[in-house]
Amino acid sequence: MRTMGIRKKTGKLRVLAALLLAVSFLLCGYSELDPKVFDEAGLFDESEEAILQQEIAEAAGRLSLDVVVVTTDDARGKSAARYADDYYDDHGFGYEKENGSGILLLIDMDNRRVEISTAGLAMEMYTDLDVDNMLDDVIMPHMQSGDYFDAGRAFVNCLVKYGTNDEVALNGYYDAASETFVKYTPEEMKANARSAALKKSFSVGNIVTRLFIGMVIGTIGVGIMVINIRNQKAPGGRVYMKPGSERVRDRRDFKVNTTVTTRHIERRSSSGGGGGGSGSGHTSSRSSSSGRSHGGGGRSF
Repeated sequence: MRTMGIRKKTGKLRVLAALLLAVSFLLCGYSELDPKVFDEAGLFDESEEAILQQEIAEAAGRLSLDVVVVTTDDARGKSAARYADDYYDDHGFGYEKENGSGILLLIDMDNRRVEISTAGLAMEMYTDLDVDNMLDDVIMPHMQSGDYFDAGRAFVNCLVKYGTNDEVALNGYYDAASETFVKYTPEEMKANARSAALKKSFSVGNIVTRLFIGMVIGTIGVGIMVINIRNQKAPGGRVYMKPGSERVRDRRDFKVNTTVTTRHIERRSSSGGGGGGSGSGHTSSRSSSSGRSHGGGGRSF
């Protein structure tokens, strides 16, 4: 009877676990079983698609982002950026929900352009600087030589590196309720920049690096001083004295008059206002046909 009771409890736990798993799949928009490679231009073979699909699943799991690779030879009259953003929205991609967080790479053979589109929290994770670095340093070398599969694979494999660095959007945040990127005020941006700088300065890695460099410089300096002291013999004090210079002369200063000169100095007015550029910590946003916000960038090839 006791064994039967244990089996009943175990069975109930399994049913509960199955229900929780089913609910998690309903709440989460991402599934490793869904296709994430859409080779509409026919640039990949079956084995290459399978490799991309597997590596996308690994990257998506580590980043909690939906990752998609698309190729096309017909952009339907759209720019590469608009086609990439609309493709993401029309297919309802997203890790945590439909039209949620993710990143898409488009190889547009029609416009001869490669485009990256970010959505949701990916807009905060991948700034303009991250996107530029991925395009220029990772993707474009393969695109220029016509290695489209290697370009797609390099994109997927570099996502974790650029998605987990210290580069985050400081000029705004993604609002899930309105599905738009909300920009901070200039004052908020300055405060975020100061906070990020302090956080970076007092990071464990930064402190350890500075301490190590200081110890190395200090050790070298002390070593040089010890060597110089051992190699030098202290001469007598009179070596540096001119004969007969021991006499003390009486000299006095007398105040005659005082002259005061005044001059007006023009000051420059500090009229320069704050604002984000396309540099570090900045994410540019654009709207798709559905009105949702996307980030990203592209290059011609």
